[in-house]
Amino acid sequence: MPSRKSWAVALALMLCAFCSNAADWPTRPLRIVVPAAPGGGTDLIARLIGDKLRESLGQPVLIENKPGADEIIGAEFVARSPPDGYTVFFSAANIVVNPSLRSKMPFDSQRDFQPVAKIATLPFVLVINPKLPVKTLPELVAYSQQKDGGLNAAIGGTANMLVTEFFRIKTNVKLTFIPYKGCGPATQSVLAGETDLAFCSAPALAQFVLAGRLTALAVTGDKRLSMLPNVPTGKELGGAAYDIDLSQWVGAFFPANTPADVTARLNADINKALALPDVVDKIGQLGGEPTPVSVEQFTQFYRGELARYKELVTSAKIPLEN
Repeated sequence: MPSRKSWAVALALMLCAFCSNAADWPTRPLRIVVPAAPGGGTDLIARLIGDKLRESLGQPVLIENKPGADEIIGAEFVARSPPDGYTVFFSAANIVVNPSLRSKMPFDSQRDFQPVAKIATLPFVLVINPKLPVKTLPELVAYSQQKDGGLNAAIGGTANMLVTEFFRIKTNVKLTFIPYKGCGPATQSVLAGETDLAFCSAPALAQFVLAGRLTALAVTGDKRLSMLPNVPTGKELGGAAYDIDLSQWVGAFFPANTPADVTARLNADINKALALPDVVDKIGQLGGEPTPVSVEQFTQFYRGELARYKELVTSAKIPLEN
């Protein structure tokens, strides 16, 4: 039977080996898990950053799409992955939205993930069918209140539902929510006149706005989009009453308990990528803005978002899903 001393030596050797691996990281390919189908905004940003990480880290970076259940399938996979620095999760903010809307989750968003980097912010754009007899956001609110039954809002996901609900609470706009499986189908429903309006991120609808097939009334957040420079923010149109301060963001996460030095290294490499002119330009083309911050700053932001969405769902009295 091995003595206590031999067990102690074996444990020390394992710990030293682990420390060495952390210091030498990465020694094999990384996997970025994208909880959405190929071609969407999160996927395109993941591939863009993945290409730059491949150059800076000297290892292959593989993109693995795991769509479904509003990001829950991909998030659960990452939460259960080894915390060794080789599985990275790219989330489009549903990681903070879902816990506020569901009574049961297969993971704990606060406990099971290590925030790594805030990559980009992507504001929502409010679009309407051009046949509606309104030209501005205040006119839309007034029209909805005068029209029998109000207006129909296309909902392309949980984040879209929450920003639309926030809009309803702040402005008293009269809306009926019509759910769709993603922003693509939601945008198509507004184009076809099946619904009257939708909040979606710019990549899903910018081409239709620029072609005159949709009318963009406002963007969320505090800045206009470079790709839609003539579309004002809600705050520009009506001050605090129309300030819809909710935007999508894309962040990178490790499983909880990933070594701190590995987390810091990936944060630094992602931030270097976000400073490159071609990356800034390509994220801008997607309607986003790079947001390089430290691990500590992103962690603080992430915790704040979890609390903010919980408060929003509670104040709006949105029933929880099982």
